[in-house]
Amino acid sequence: MSPTSNHRQLRPHALEAATVWPTPLAELASTDRTFPPDVRMHKLFTPPVYPGAVLRQAILDRALQDNSLRVTVLQGPAGHGKSTTLQQIKTAHEARGWRTAWLTLDDADNDPRRFESHMRALVGLLHGRAATPGASRTGTGDAPRDLADWMLDTLSGRVAPASIFIDEFQALRNEAILRFFRSVLARLPANVHVFIGSRSLPEIGLATLMVNRVATVVRADDLRFTPGEVTQFFADSANLHVSAGEVDAIYRRTEGWPAGVQLFRLALVSPEVRMALDGADDHGPRELAEYLADNVMSLQPPRMQEFLLKTALLQRLSAPLCTAVTGFEDAQDLLVRLERSGLFLRALDSDNRWFKYHGLFSTYLAETLQRNGPDELRQVHEKAAQWYLAHGLPEEAIHHALCCRNFPLAASTLTDWSSHLVAGAELITLERWHDRLPFHEVAQRPALVIRAAYALMFLRRRPKLRPLLELMAPQAGGGDIVPTTNPDLCRAMSFLLVDDDMAAAADTVEQAGVVQRELEGFPAFELGAAANVLALGKVASGDFEGARQALALARAHIGRGGGSFVGGYTAAITGSNLLAQGRLQEALAHLREENAQEAPLDTSVAGAALAACHMLALYEANDLATLESLAHRFQREISDSVTLDFIAAAHLAISRMHEARGRSDEAVAVLDELERIGHTSPWQRLVAVSEWERVRRALADREIERAVALAMRIAPDSRDDAPHWIHMAEDVEGSGYGWIRLAIARQDYADAAQRITRERARQTGRVYRDIKLCVLEALLQQRMGARNAAHRCLRKALQLGRKGRYVRCLLDEGDGIIELLRETYQNLLQTHEPGGAAADPDREYIELLLEASGTDLGRQAIGSRLTEPLSDREKEMLRFLLNGITNREIAGRLFVSENTVKFHLKNIYSKLGVGNRLQAINTARALRLIE
Repeated sequence: MSPTSNHRQLRPHALEAATVWPTPLAELASTDRTFPPDVRMHKLFTPPVYPGAVLRQAILDRALQDNSLRVTVLQGPAGHGKSTTLQQIKTAHEARGWRTAWLTLDDADNDPRRFESHMRALVGLLHGRAATPGASRTGTGDAPRDLADWMLDTLSGRVAPASIFIDEFQALRNEAILRFFRSVLARLPANVHVFIGSRSLPEIGLATLMVNRVATVVRADDLRFTPGEVTQFFADSANLHVSAGEVDAIYRRTEGWPAGVQLFRLALVSPEVRMALDGADDHGPRELAEYLADNVMSLQPPRMQEFLLKTALLQRLSAPLCTAVTGFEDAQDLLVRLERSGLFLRALDSDNRWFKYHGLFSTYLAETLQRNGPDELRQVHEKAAQWYLAHGLPEEAIHHALCCRNFPLAASTLTDWSSHLVAGAELITLERWHDRLPFHEVAQRPALVIRAAYALMFLRRRPKLRPLLELMAPQAGGGDIVPTTNPDLCRAMSFLLVDDDMAAAADTVEQAGVVQRELEGFPAFELGAAANVLALGKVASGDFEGARQALALARAHIGRGGGSFVGGYTAAITGSNLLAQGRLQEALAHLREENAQEAPLDTSVAGAALAACHMLALYEANDLATLESLAHRFQREISDSVTLDFIAAAHLAISRMHEARGRSDEAVAVLDELERIGHTSPWQRLVAVSEWERVRRALADREIERAVALAMRIAPDSRDDAPHWIHMAEDVEGSGYGWIRLAIARQDYADAAQRITRERARQTGRVYRDIKLCVLEALLQQRMGARNAAHRCLRKALQLGRKGRYVRCLLDEGDGIIELLRETYQNLLQTHEPGGAAADPDREYIELLLEASGTDLGRQAIGSRLTEPLSDREKEMLRFLLNGITNREIAGRLFVSENTVKFHLKNIYSKLGVGNRLQAINTARALRLIE
């Protein structure tokens, strides 16, 4: 492959040049790796070094001499030289042999999918390659890595020091992305330094970082030129012959503001400006900038002034675009001349094809053009929109179309682009542009209505969604899914996600009769989503084989272009289908495998659904450590997600995990959050789930009267309308279990027995639920004094749960079940011949349950010595274990990822010959490894 052809592949769009890259981008030219098409290469380009730039030595010394620093923030308003200073630091680091990478942020980076693509590309540059999308999501243990852990693990693997430069940080507003930075910056490896340029102080946990002395802030006053730097600046402009008095006056007027100093340099050719230096200083920064910019403009030839004004509205400039807007055929020469003159224009690539005005100067130019009249503004935006559209850049086309109020063009462009945005999960981007369109323009385009509805549905934007659903209702049954004019599949999704009406959702999909069709592109997305709806309905109705077939259809549609976004839900529903059938170990293996797939490392709504199902499976398997790790990463995203049952399952698992670890307040707080979601959505069934969990907790605390009072306030559920439907959340907690427990607690044994019989009659083959009903029946028989019957019921539960190794659904019913388990175990040991007890199929499972309950079976003697010595880092981790520090807190204190902590703990357990934290602590004490 020739260098030229390779560079062309690096460009996400035909006109984004990448012909000659500076180091480290130049190294990419010799490989076959390329960036994903959604990566905008100009964002990864470092601003070039311009002659005459003042070396900011004081700031450089501050950044380079303190090796304990990991984060440096340059914060100041526009025109304070943040980008130039960052570039100088980058050059200094490269001279010392550091690997470096640069990213300029913009408003589009608030979409998590876009942000992730650019962060992966950024990290790839540190390794001298394009970041590939296939990095494994799974680290040590079962927990999937999120983007923060992936980035930390990747950076931790570096030996050479590296520095990352992120400019225009003030563009970020998305809370999830800001949390990502807080997580990463708190745990940066010692050989990595992140430099941030921002107009405002970023919300990245700076206070904590500064207290820990790993971060510093270079503020606006520090960024201003000193008198000596202003003198040096004009000394390098010898042709201007600026006197010492004039330099002093310029410093006083600008107070060292770098943009103001540069404007003076450009304007001093004017005698009027020089004479004004002797006058009174009565200008503020804005007035001074306008005054100087006016003078700079007046010094330009009329043709250059026209070019500057007409191109001022362009966010990026290229010669073909500028020619289309201005009609000037020599646009490339004009752009190069402007850049070389230092007139607030900088190159965005190394071969001078794309440029960008400094924000301060472009604002001045745009305001000047606006004063010339609205017609000129409209014409510039119109021409730019048409050019961008013709060159396959829809986002820029929409921006300019909206600016010139060509709403039909903006709406039609968004309609065409929206299929890519939804299938690619760039939902926030679609929402952002949809919100800027007049509603009547959206309403005239059925495809845009449907696609925007999907985006708003998955983002849980109910007020914005309702008008679109009302538009779709009269069109039910009409149109087709190929041109996206049939709303039935979208309406089915709304029945499920908005109205919590699974029966209506499944019926609508089945009546449409389209899930068997083989289509590509956006129709494949719709069909994949519809097959997922159908599968959920099958799981709820107990048709597990039908669910499997529907999920196979969903995967087929994904393979035809339906997008990984749909695949996240497919994986989650598959896990719930296995879990309901009693196949917990298969569910865990499936969920681990899905998390390890070459899928995006984000926490999108689909990723949240997958994590929610994984949390429930981990809880039932009693893997509370991995569950807690997942909860730290995904709980907020799950709270913001859209599938009621996954939200409920995750919150119940997290709450019970806290309860099992003795954190009652945290457990209640999670239930409070679950109830809040239910009320604000509004989902009455979700509210009921949280309330029935409170009833269960009250009964566990033997507060029977309080439990009864709580239960009487719960609104009647709607399951009587469809008694054969059993939702995923109802498998975990709900009125069925709740009324049985209450009847047992109140000694109304006949009512409890009748309720158990009715619950069993609702469905057969729902093993997860049957285990719980057998456990409740065992408790009922125990309370009635029928010990043999109680043990028979317990044995039935053990037979059902043994293969899947379910733990928590037995232990959560309290001391009564643990007592029965102990009795069963003792009977097993006493009544069998020597060696016979070991052959009992339930023995290993009973031992697993009793150990999980805290029962000491005395099966494992503490070894007399280590299998091999502990390293210093492992000894340090043992001390953390002794003090009850969580894996996440250990990671933060040691500046490593959680997966690295888990790796070390696994080694510790192996050397000690133990299987968990408590055993590790006891063994370490016995061996006098820790005091």
